[in-house]
Amino acid sequence: LSLFAPPLTSPSFSSSLVLCLDDYPVAKSSQSAAIAEEDAIPLIKNGLHGQAYSRWYDKSFNLIVTQNGKAAIHFEHSWGDGVSVLRYFNEIHKDSTARPYQPSSGSSGSSLKQLNPVLTDNLKNEVVKARQLFDETVNGFTLDVMKFEGFGKKDLRQLKVSPDSICQLAFQMANYRFTGKFVGTYESCSTAAFRFGRTETIRPCTNETKACSLAFDRTHSAGLEEMKKLVQACSTKHNNLTKEAATGQGFDRHLFALRNINDKQGGAPLDIFTDPSYAKLNYIILSTSTLVSPALEVGGFAAVVKDGLGLGYAMFDDWFGTQASYYPPHNNGAEFILQLKSVCADLHAVLNDKNFKDKRVV
Repeated sequence: LSLFAPPLTSPSFSSSLVLCLDDYPVAKSSQSAAIAEEDAIPLIKNGLHGQAYSRWYDKSFNLIVTQNGKAAIHFEHSWGDGVSVLRYFNEIHKDSTARPYQPSSGSSGSSLKQLNPVLTDNLKNEVVKARQLFDETVNGFTLDVMKFEGFGKKDLRQLKVSPDSICQLAFQMANYRFTGKFVGTYESCSTAAFRFGRTETIRPCTNETKACSLAFDRTHSAGLEEMKKLVQACSTKHNNLTKEAATGQGFDRHLFALRNINDKQGGAPLDIFTDPSYAKLNYIILSTSTLVSPALEVGGFAAVVKDGLGLGYAMFDDWFGTQASYYPPHNNGAEFILQLKSVCADLHAVLNDKNFKDKRVV
């Protein structure tokens, strides 16, 4: 719809959402709570970008329903955050399962009005260019997914470590094993406790996660007890960072506000914002976010820089799932996922009092 520019008098311009009825199936229809890995990627891609001609990306959100009944929400991020959209998603899921739709005998299309856009030659050329740019972007975009079973919230809570801290530690360790580097990392934290709260940034790459990543290297001398203590230190640090971010004690939004106010008032650039370390801090290689709900099968988003990874993740009672989006050849999400699986196995072993470095045959 968005590419075909209906007349400015069209009611579609004043609508708050677009309903996208895809005339093709995506993945398999299933009543199972856990989606198969082979179905996850086409579902995420269809929700994230689809085929363009039936999406209006600048709308508040697109409510997408495929031919085989898979529903998704694609939302534009400036007006709201995942927590708000998840509430809407949960309400739809609750209502549609409690009160399934019963078709009436009347015509379902009697209240629908077809839009008939008027296309000039110039508009037609713009549509062709937009489609070409869309195809180039989508064809250069790749997704990989991971489902690691036997490693979930239930066991981690019994071991007195934060499940989210373990997810973030796993990302740091996987990236270190993959690239040998520690990089700028973003985790979204809701500040909805405040009246106009949106988000604050959690910075999961810390001295604690670095020390732990190094210690889990198979050539490192750290033994089982030392590695367990380092994991616990990461959990404690991450919990503190999360509490600070959720209560308005993070630094990213404050610095953003200072910079924005200074720029609007025409002030000279402040030294902190021209410092190379500030630029490096805000070049986000690992962009991460999580939403968990029984109503959700999968979710995801794109990397925010060309050589970055977009990591959507969720930890359930007995399994951990991640999707990694990236733009080859600038990054390699498939290799990252392989390292992530290895890291999860090593963390699982250590937290269950087994030293994965011990090569002795029992």
